[in-house]
Amino acid sequence: MTSFRITIVLVAAKVVCAAAVYVGIVTTTSVGNSTYVGVILERIFLFVGVYVTISAIIATAFAAGRRIHGRFTDDVRVGEVYDLAHVMLNLDSEPATTWNNMGYWSAAVDSSTVRDFKLAAESLATKLSVAARLSSADTVVDVGIGCGDQSVLYSRLVGQYIGITSLQSQSDIAYAALAKRDMLGNAHILTLDASDPLNTWPSDLLKTAVADGAVNKILALDCLYHFQPSREKFFKFVNVTLESAFEKRLQCGDITEVCFAAEDLLKGRELNFSQRLRMRLICAFARTPFNNFISVQEYASLLENSGFTNEHGWSVQFEDISDHVFPGLSNFLELRGSGQDGIGKYLRFEKFTAFGKVVRWWHDDGVVKAYIVTIRKMVAR
Repeated sequence: MTSFRITIVLVAAKVVCAAAVYVGIVTTTSVGNSTYVGVILERIFLFVGVYVTISAIIATAFAAGRRIHGRFTDDVRVGEVYDLAHVMLNLDSEPATTWNNMGYWSAAVDSSTVRDFKLAAESLATKLSVAARLSSADTVVDVGIGCGDQSVLYSRLVGQYIGITSLQSQSDIAYAALAKRDMLGNAHILTLDASDPLNTWPSDLLKTAVADGAVNKILALDCLYHFQPSREKFFKFVNVTLESAFEKRLQCGDITEVCFAAEDLLKGRELNFSQRLRMRLICAFARTPFNNFISVQEYASLLENSGFTNEHGWSVQFEDISDHVFPGLSNFLELRGSGQDGIGKYLRFEKFTAFGKVVRWWHDDGVVKAYIVTIRKMVAR
C-alpha cells in the first residue's frame, strides 16, 4: 500500500472513530442552558477534542503495529545483524582474534573443555576448507567473512582469494589483518551484500567470477541463514559462477574441480505451534528471516531449482554436525555469562548468555540442526 493510500485510510479511520465517539457523547449528555450559538461552539470544540484524541491513539497504535510487523516478518535488514560485540568471545585468545562462528567443538563437552572459543571457531573454518578441498590452484569467493580470521586461514591455502562482508567495520578489520601479514598480493576484501550478487555486485567482479570463469570455489561459513529474503538468489549466482568455471576448465583440460561448501543452519523437525512461535520470536530479535529455517528436503529442492541437479553432474552432500556445534557453544556461552571463567563477570554478556540457552533448546528439542553442505562437480579427466 502506498503512503498516500495509507494516509487516506488513517484520516478516514480517525474521522469515523471521532464521529462515533462524538455521537455517543452528545446523546448521553445535556448542554444545559447554553444558547444556540453556545451549543454549536461547544459541539465544535468537543468534536475537535475527540478527533485529536482519537488521532493520537490511532497514530500510536499504527506506529506500534509497524514496529511489530517489521520484527515478525521476513523483511529485515540483514546487513547490520552483526556488530563487533563478538570480540568479547575472543578475549582470552592468544594471539588476539575476532572469530565469529558457532565453532566445531571436538573435545568432550563439559565446563573444563569449552573455554577456547578461538580453537573451536578455527576448527569449523578448517572443516569447511577440508570439505571444499581447497588448494593452491583455486580461486575462491568467500562470503560472510566476519572480521577476516577465516580470510587469513583460507588465503594461505588458495591461489586467489576474495572475501566478502556487508559491514564496513568488519571489512576494515579484515583488510588490516591481511595487510599486517603481507597477504594482500593474492587476497582482496570487499564490502558487499551477498544476498543478490548478480544484481548488486560491481560489473568487474561479476566479469571475473562469471564471464571469465575464474572463480572455481565458493564458501559460506555460518552466514546463509541470515540472507534476506532467502538464499535463492545467492544460490543462482553460485550455480552460474561454478558452471562457467566448469566450462572454462573443461576447455583448458584442467582436472581441478568446482565446488560450493557452506556451514548452514536448517530446520531439524516439524515445529508445533509453541515451537514455531518461539522460533519466530528468536528470528525477530536476531533479525533473521524465519523462512530461512527449512528442512534438508526443502533445501535440496532449492538447490535443484537453482540448477544443481544430478543431470548436470552435480553431487550434493549434507553432513549433520549438530552434536559438535550446539552443546559446546551453549556450554561456553553459559559459562562465560556466569562469570565462572573470570572474564564474563566483568562484561555485559546477557545477549550471549540468552543465545546460549537458545542453542541448547535447538539441540535438546532437535528444532534446528547444523550442517556442512557440499556441492561438487568434477572436471572430466
